[in-house]
Amino acid sequence: MSTTVAQDRYTAEKQKFQELFDQTEAANQQPAHPLDEYRQRAMAMVGQLDFPTRRWEEYKYTSVNRILQPDYAIGQAQGVDAADIQAYLPEGMDAHLIVFVNGQLSDSLSQFAELPAGMHVMLLRDAMDSDRFGSIAREHMDRILKDQDDIFVALNAAFSQHSLFLYSEKNVACEKPVYILHLSSNAETPILNSHMNIAVAETGSEFAYIEGQFEKQGATGTYFNNIYNRVAVGPNAHIHHYCLQQEGAEGFVVNRVDAEQDRDSQFSNYTVDLGGRIVRNNLNTVHKGSNLTTNYYGVYFGKEQQHIDNHTFIDHAVPHCQSNELYKGIVTDSARGVFNGKVMVRKDAQKTNAFQQSSSLVLSNKAEMDSKPQLEIFADDVKCSHGATIGQLDESSVFYLRSRGLNDHQARAMLQHAFIAEVLEYFKHEQVRDFAEMLINQKFEQ
Repeated sequence: MSTTVAQDRYTAEKQKFQELFDQTEAANQQPAHPLDEYRQRAMAMVGQLDFPTRRWEEYKYTSVNRILQPDYAIGQAQGVDAADIQAYLPEGMDAHLIVFVNGQLSDSLSQFAELPAGMHVMLLRDAMDSDRFGSIAREHMDRILKDQDDIFVALNAAFSQHSLFLYSEKNVACEKPVYILHLSSNAETPILNSHMNIAVAETGSEFAYIEGQFEKQGATGTYFNNIYNRVAVGPNAHIHHYCLQQEGAEGFVVNRVDAEQDRDSQFSNYTVDLGGRIVRNNLNTVHKGSNLTTNYYGVYFGKEQQHIDNHTFIDHAVPHCQSNELYKGIVTDSARGVFNGKVMVRKDAQKTNAFQQSSSLVLSNKAEMDSKPQLEIFADDVKCSHGATIGQLDESSVFYLRSRGLNDHQARAMLQHAFIAEVLEYFKHEQVRDFAEMLINQKFEQ
């Protein structure tokens, strides 16, 4: 296909998003707000940028054409009550709960109150109106849109009306995590869900926030969840970010995280991908100060026609920093998995210690796995390693377990669970780890 034809096709798709944006603006009954100016700027950027094609190196294994085909509408927060969300809450977890249904905030199910002193969670719109947080929120929005080259980020910013602002003051440790639940329910037309989180941890603070992305039990339909996180970790601060994803058979997901870390800080990202028709995760961290640590831990399990693509990038731009990256996945039936992990060590980033490992199991003749670990090292005093393995279950181990009384399905499920259990051991929050294990076990049993 020629470049001209591709551009013409995407022009038509962008026009559909422009028309949806115009309809949303015309139906907006709220007074003019500074956030609306950012949204309009972002929509203008959508018209100037291109959707990626498989000619792009970063999208070599993933086509977004199927994501762009439906005529999307904006969803409504309806058809979900307190009883419906219980299945998506980790058992025994005490958290500050915020619920979105079909991309819209559910006031009746959300809990913005009772946050500890020094921890603030609010709508981005309200943060911009605040004398205390207005300049911080605007600064991050300016930086998100400045020289933005990812059309999905621009599209997110254009349609994100119920975005969140999470902020911890200096030396504040929030023991209870913030749980942001995204629930997709039945809809007559395909739904576009755009959500943004801006998470800021000031010096010496620590907090965790969890994103749960699920399709309501019994629901059907097509939808596109376009989620963006901007994370700023201050000196000696720590943010734990969990993403647990079990979308429906016709759910499309694009998740992007852009993190910046200052000196002596830690940023830990934990990802579990079990659902979705096409899933693309973009996870990027830039180091701004020395003696910091970045941790990426990911688990994925694809069946039937699923496509799960994990792209990661860690920019070691300063010396004396460490990064740890471990991803494990399983693909079977006709599913396809992709892992592309890039670690860059710049010229002045001496004494860097970077570890990256991707391992996967391919359990059927029609399943595919593409793994591309990358190291770009421009410094000479570093300790860096990367590796990738793609294999199958050890049949002798299956035979051993069957000789101990398990049937074939149980034996294979046990070995698969043992394979990915190593990653789950790094999940710091016990209730989240147990919940992730339960979701994985449910997938094994299907």
